[in-house]
Amino acid sequence: MNKTGSSAADHRSIATVSGVSGRKRVRRLPAALACAAIAVAVAACGSAGTGSGGGQAPAAGSSNGSAPSGGNLSSVTIGKAVDTIGFTTVDVAQANGYFAKEGVKTSSELLSGSSTAFAALQSGSVNFVAASSTALLNAKAKGLPLEAVASMDYGVSLQLLVSNKWVKSHGLSANQPLNTVMAKMVGAKLGVLSTTDLTYDHYLEQQAGIAPNKLTYINISSQSAALAGLKYGEIDAFLLSPPAGYFAQSQGGATVIATLHQVPQLANMAYDALIVDTDWAKSHSSEVSAVATAIAMADNAMKNSPQTVLTTEKQHYPQMADSILMASLQYVTFAQNGLFTEQMWQDALSEFKATTATSASGIDISENGSTWTDQYIKTSALSGSLAS
Repeated sequence: MNKTGSSAADHRSIATVSGVSGRKRVRRLPAALACAAIAVAVAACGSAGTGSGGGQAPAAGSSNGSAPSGGNLSSVTIGKAVDTIGFTTVDVAQANGYFAKEGVKTSSELLSGSSTAFAALQSGSVNFVAASSTALLNAKAKGLPLEAVASMDYGVSLQLLVSNKWVKSHGLSANQPLNTVMAKMVGAKLGVLSTTDLTYDHYLEQQAGIAPNKLTYINISSQSAALAGLKYGEIDAFLLSPPAGYFAQSQGGATVIATLHQVPQLANMAYDALIVDTDWAKSHSSEVSAVATAIAMADNAMKNSPQTVLTTEKQHYPQMADSILMASLQYVTFAQNGLFTEQMWQDALSEFKATTATSASGIDISENGSTWTDQYIKTSALSGSLAS
């Protein structure tokens, strides 16, 4: 959580979040909620503690790969922008031995959003980042030499979690059209964890014809803080990815009212991806190929036989019921063989242009251009990973 102090003045402090383009002001969640956030995280998420970025982390901390007996593997670190079911492809690849099979040893770190993750990637603190296509396009627009080398899942998987108090007082229902839902959110305080969240908040505004000043955005640092904010009335709603939304709903106090899967323009676009520094990838092509191929294997297992990965998901989210984890696995559209298509990226770029004032003129989304490539994935190695 961003520390803003506990004074009344600090409680009312205002900060501009990157990506707002000056048209919105985003308040910070007060530090007085820090203890409450921790309490919610412990009570609601059990042993899922906080990672390096303060978000919900795997129960056992970083997942460290182990070499086969007598083997010496290259070692790499994968940073996760946030903790979502889509990014547990990393955990599945680890648990199923896909990284070791491809000759690479991995560790993973949970970071506090895509900006932090990309900074770590640029500094060399991590070698790979799991982040959204929206975050990548934003980075490309700023000239960062990053590229996506494997698709984890496609279609925007964000869900709108709304406090039950707001649901009741504004007559909201999960059966209502998304535009109706957003119209009923006028006046609400929405939590913002990353530039990805803010981008889609803006997108929903535009689609519903809501004026920019009709919603208030509050900057938060973790999903745990957001859940605490909902509980204590600091925010009214929050966009987040499964399983967090389903789990929060199961605990009472909030409801998943809408999903971005409902938006046809977002249903098939490139979304969660494995991202590397382009220059590093050129000089470490073997490691990139190994990690991208292992992620593709995990994609196939999660897409074609989700039941087989429940044990791994349960280890990652020990307090969540099997039904919640299975619903999350079935909700997310994992990419067969980890592959992108140019159409996926055209859809992603269209969404990016619709929701940002940043120029996208320098972004090349052609296959093997500077934004994405399938060339590192060894499709011949995928036959044993439930590929169809």
